[in-house]
Amino acid sequence: MALNREWHRQHRMPPRTTREQRIKWHVAHAVACACRPIPDSIRVDVEQLLKLRGKT
Repeated sequence: MALNREWHRQHRMPPRTTREQRIKWHVAHAVACACRPIPDSIRVDVEQLLKLRGKT
């Protein structure tokens, strides 16, 4: 999928995010844009949330 510039402009990841904030951001990113892979360090958590939301 191509980069969704508008989504990225409106949803900048804040500096010094917590793990939970990063997971939530990447869940939203996977749904809206998914221009790059989910980092391995949080992949399992992101995929679990996506499954709970019915997005995978």
